[in-house]
Amino acid sequence: MGVEVTVKPHITRLLRRNRFGASMLDLWREFKVLFAVFRDPAKSLPFNGQAARLRAVRDLLDLFEPDAVVETGTGLGATTSFFAGNLLPVYSIELKRIFLVAARFRLRSYRNVTLILGSSPEVLHRLAGQRLFQRPLAYLDAHWWESLPLQAEVRELLTGWGEVLILVDDFKVPLDAEYSFDTYAGVPVSVDVLELPSDVTVAFPAVPAKDETILRTPDNAPSGMRPIASAAHRRYDRDPDMVR
Repeated sequence: MGVEVTVKPHITRLLRRNRFGASMLDLWREFKVLFAVFRDPAKSLPFNGQAARLRAVRDLLDLFEPDAVVETGTGLGATTSFFAGNLLPVYSIELKRIFLVAARFRLRSYRNVTLILGSSPEVLHRLAGQRLFQRPLAYLDAHWWESLPLQAEVRELLTGWGEVLILVDDFKVPLDAEYSFDTYAGVPVSVDVLELPSDVTVAFPAVPAKDETILRTPDNAPSGMRPIASAAHRRYDRDPDMVR
């Protein structure tokens, strides 16, 4: 989910002339995004209230049997709370301190959640070196700000762990234009922006967007989710109504 925040160019140029002004501009932008998220009731629910996506993730948790969940883009912690409810260790990475503070308050009762402030590829690299878990499920949703860390995140996950299941949110779903997706510099977040090894298995949602149950607001639509798994993983016969 991307939120567009505009500032008049001449104001931006004035603020960017010194470090304090630049910091104030960044903080203002973050508050604007935070306010926009609070106004969207779907953002208070795991997976934006999409029922088929939630069922698919539950099935993947059962089938893949991860020993931890890694999330990038904590946001307000709605999806983090879902993963925490599955009694697995959850490591959630957030780039912006203001969102981390809000999520920490929401998730304060969960003892199995570790919130980490920082750049997601850098934190993933550090977690891989610490070897705290061996078989993670990764949920990538850090698609909010100026740069797209997706390729670097996928690279760190595939090189850092021999067995990993990766779910990418806000992804363009082929052959179903009704699924919403993020764009960066006019380029859709899709398979075309990723360089994947040849031994990677790819799947997309099988449920049509029109059949997805969602808490709808005037401006939202179901977003695509794409699971990626290494070919070295065990293969499972997935329910065709969940993913394909």
